[in-house]
Amino acid sequence: MKIISLFAAAILASGCSSNIIEMTPEPTVQVYDLSDLEGDGIISARDKCPATALGAEINNDGCSTDNLEKVRIKLLVNFDNDSAFVDGKYYAEIKALADLMKEYSSITVMIEGHTSIVGTEQYNKQLSLNRADAVKQILVNQYAVDENRIDTIGFGFEQLLFEGNDEYVNAQNRRIVAEVDGAADIVDMKWTIYTVDHREQ
Repeated sequence: MKIISLFAAAILASGCSSNIIEMTPEPTVQVYDLSDLEGDGIISARDKCPATALGAEINNDGCSTDNLEKVRIKLLVNFDNDSAFVDGKYYAEIKALADLMKEYSSITVMIEGHTSIVGTEQYNKQLSLNRADAVKQILVNQYAVDENRIDTIGFGFEQLLFEGNDEYVNAQNRRIVAEVDGAADIVDMKWTIYTVDHREQ
């Protein structure tokens, strides 16, 4: 009886083993091509503009948005008191502007010089112009931008960035602003080193 029970148990076990269901799922086969060869976030299959500028702001079709007409740019270029000398640490900012002008040959730029309220109005007007001219000379001599595409103007302390008369405020007001014009062909970029004051659509 004991032998029969063991034999029956063996038969039962072998019968159960034949009914085990394999639970390992089949690998999913990707049917559609979801590759983004341009790397702009739009899959190549629906990208209508496969050659947009690197870093351009794009729409759902992968095309850049060309809607800028004029941009006022505050370059990160500041000056010591009563000085128009441009420190070498600011050259990267100026080079970025030069690169933009080389890439888009139709644009021009107005370099604005500004001062703090220290000193007379007449003196600061000339000082601010000297600062603008100093930046222009770097664009022309250092980065080979056509001087005919660059104008300069000095505003003195007519357009202060901050009100006040302490060292921090005065240092911030001793600055350069570049107004890029004729920029209808410039694509709207996602990121830029510039601080944009405003855009005129």
